[in-house]
Amino acid sequence: MLKFINFQLDTEDKQKIIEQDLAPQIKQLLINNMQAMQQYQPHLSQLINQLQLSDHAIFCTKFGKLNLASMTTGRVVYQADPEIEVRTEVNDFIQSAPLTRLSTIADPDNVEPLPVAVDVVLVFGLGLGYHLIELLQNCRIKYLVIYEPQTDFFLGSFQTIDWRQVFEVAQFSGTQISLQMGNDASSVVEDLEELRQLLPSIDKVHLYRHICHPVSDEVFKFLLDNSGNPAELLKNGQHFLGFKDADDYLGSRPKNVLGTDIEISEQYDSGCFKRNMAIFERLYPKVFQVFKSYKPRKWRLYQNENGHQNLWHTARKAFLYDDLVSDSTRLLEHFFSEPFKDDIIIGLAPSEKFKSFIHYQYIDKLQEVFRQLKAEKSALPDEVESLIVFGVALAKHIEMLSEQKHIQNLYICEPNLDFFYASLYVTDWAALITKAEAEQKRIYLNIGGDGSEYFHDLMGQFYQVGAYSIANTYLLQSYYTPQLSKAIFSLRRQLKVVLAIGEYYDHARFGFAHTYQAIESGCRFLKADMKTCLSRSAAIDLPVFIVGNGPSLDVAAEYIAQYQGQAIIVSCGTALRSLYKLGIKPDFHAEIEQNRATFDWINQVNDKAYLKSINLISVNGIHPDTTQLFLNTYLAFKDGEASTQLFRQSFREHGVNVASLSYAYPTVSNLALNYMISLGFKNIYFFGVDLGYADIKQHHSKHSAYYNAEGKEVYDYKAFHGANAPVKGNFRDFVFTKPEFDVSRQLLEKVISNAPKEVAFYNCSDGVFIKGANSLHPDYILLDRAVDAKKQRLDAYLAEGYYTEELVGLAEKTFAKLDLALFQSSVAEWQVLLAENAKNAEQAKNLVDIQWQFLKTQAGNRTNLLFYLFYGSANYFLSVLTKCRPVNDDDIKNLEFFNNTLQMWRDYLADALKDFITQPIKSDSVKVNYLPPSGN
Repeated sequence: MLKFINFQLDTEDKQKIIEQDLAPQIKQLLINNMQAMQQYQPHLSQLINQLQLSDHAIFCTKFGKLNLASMTTGRVVYQADPEIEVRTEVNDFIQSAPLTRLSTIADPDNVEPLPVAVDVVLVFGLGLGYHLIELLQNCRIKYLVIYEPQTDFFLGSFQTIDWRQVFEVAQFSGTQISLQMGNDASSVVEDLEELRQLLPSIDKVHLYRHICHPVSDEVFKFLLDNSGNPAELLKNGQHFLGFKDADDYLGSRPKNVLGTDIEISEQYDSGCFKRNMAIFERLYPKVFQVFKSYKPRKWRLYQNENGHQNLWHTARKAFLYDDLVSDSTRLLEHFFSEPFKDDIIIGLAPSEKFKSFIHYQYIDKLQEVFRQLKAEKSALPDEVESLIVFGVALAKHIEMLSEQKHIQNLYICEPNLDFFYASLYVTDWAALITKAEAEQKRIYLNIGGDGSEYFHDLMGQFYQVGAYSIANTYLLQSYYTPQLSKAIFSLRRQLKVVLAIGEYYDHARFGFAHTYQAIESGCRFLKADMKTCLSRSAAIDLPVFIVGNGPSLDVAAEYIAQYQGQAIIVSCGTALRSLYKLGIKPDFHAEIEQNRATFDWINQVNDKAYLKSINLISVNGIHPDTTQLFLNTYLAFKDGEASTQLFRQSFREHGVNVASLSYAYPTVSNLALNYMISLGFKNIYFFGVDLGYADIKQHHSKHSAYYNAEGKEVYDYKAFHGANAPVKGNFRDFVFTKPEFDVSRQLLEKVISNAPKEVAFYNCSDGVFIKGANSLHPDYILLDRAVDAKKQRLDAYLAEGYYTEELVGLAEKTFAKLDLALFQSSVAEWQVLLAENAKNAEQAKNLVDIQWQFLKTQAGNRTNLLFYLFYGSANYFLSVLTKCRPVNDDDIKNLEFFNNTLQMWRDYLADALKDFITQPIKSDSVKVNYLPPSGN
């Protein structure tokens, strides 16, 4: 199933010896094969010199055998001894060879023992080529056509087989070899026609599938399905798109790679199915509804006469497992010895920008603990607090896992409905769930979907048991598919971004202060119900240009300038300076950060009159100094913020209902999109919202403050932000993006999918592809040039849609209800809980648990700021404490880490309490020091 390279490697020292022993042999074989190819296939000899490895490369197994592994995924192509594996495969092919018939025959047999002599064998997949000699020595073949779409495999074969021997044996047997390298067999119709020209009497064409491939497998199926139907087999214009659905994925060499027919029995354990459905109906009614009348789409449960079970892909004719029990056993053995636990908590680094923040000062102090934790490797403990299992298939390993380990919170994600349905006949889910229920453990099921929902669903579950438990959560991937791995990768990136921008103490306290000052200074707040505004209909038909600071802004600027009189232009963050230098004035400028860095960035525009002619849109935590730079400030609440929870409830008590924005993070473009949808606009265009780049040196508009007057970066962007991942591009095959941008893209897509149907979205940026937004190059946009009184229509709408002077005084009334004495006594009570160091593993666990329970008891008290101010920071420190918690009483080293971290947490609480009590409504003082001097 997983077939990862680490299963086939020896220890580092032994592996080095194996590779050194094989190196001379490989080197000589490579030279000999190049000479042989030049002699027998000179046209391919020239191609070889042009080819470069793209993904797969040769490695030595611990048995001294050569194999192929993907450099991207770490998955291998063959088992640990490819030669023995392939020898068995060729024998199986000789016993039962699939074939197609080119003559008209009703109900032809699609398989037969391979005759001693045949006309044609089509080989689907070269791999390392071990099967070629075996095949040629056991059968006289007139024409041997070998399709291999992955040229990496062809290059790899030069180090594994003797091509000269292959050509000489073929020559002796009268075999013509056609090496179709880089060909996925989609040319098969033309190839068959050419073979008929060479052999007019040809009838049987034998089919040897050595490697599974999405396109060649469709060709393989086409040949078998149309056997005996030459009109269809030889019809011009056949197109093969391949098996593209995520649920169609197969590894390169699954069980039954030869593709012989298997009879599927319908005699399953209905008793097991009924027991499982009964408990799902009681405890997981949504799962029950999905499967009560379910019919498998692609995969079927297979069970032979010996009771061995597997999953069978009906179209591609292959199994998921090599052997259910042994595969499940090997998976768990590896997981038990080398469990994967994400290090996103201990990956957080100090921030120069936020060095004045208490939270980041303590992150700096924790770095030595983090370094020690990173160096530690340990086996899976018997007691596991949280485990996420991605993919379960037949779930035999889940049964085995629950028998050997005690798992408090088990999160199961299975995107393939066929797999989970089949597991209902195999795995006693009822017993697993009943046992968990009796032991007060939790099993969460996320079945179906494409993995994009994992983050939101799992975070909801984590918050029920304590978000800090993320730090002690193990991850197990049961099988491999690209989509499942992508979903896991995306989940980890999202968790990392959320932790990086989490609402820690400083963010919460400045959120209170900035919201207080925004209310008392007369900033406008968006009304929750905009439909009551009489002027709404006159404004919402205006097109909206959301303008980011991506490199493609430079190309789109001419178009934006041309239509700035007809469209509402919203500049996002650092795009403001670029627009200014391009001679474009936005109607709105958007900012999302609450710290004072926005003030420094905006002041890169050294034109006060220009700024004072623009309206600012943001959320309630925007810095008061930033608001003073603009004409008017239009705010909304931001969901999930402590300041939003505090002030929104107070406002409602006074009959004021302010709109709150969801997913208005992590970038300004997310805020701008949410804001414009909330205002009701129907046509939204993205310009410069690239969220990525084709060239790391061109990561923003050249007119922005990221570059100096000479066009050079003001800081090394690549060194600061690290390596970036390729993602689908809007106008290109791919662009590169960083984690924050990728999360931004995903949340933009979520907002678009939830938007009213009448809203249209157009992505005019040369950056990432945004699902739900039509890709549209600026040259092809058609807008009505005649827009009457844009400013008047917009101003009338804004005047009616916002609260203004009626809010002044409400902030003071909100703060007057807060009991600071209660806050101080609550922190003191918390410190009492932490007063004693842990002396053993159980005490360490209890010290984490009692803090979470204490924090939850404070959640409902609106006069006490403890929960508001410390919820995020407590989750962070409880995560760190959980990460370094000793696994048993002999774990002295981690016990010391735990107690040292506990002392830091005591100090953190004391410092934060003193900081807040001294100046409750103090604004933050972050300053950006690396910007070039402001100028025009």
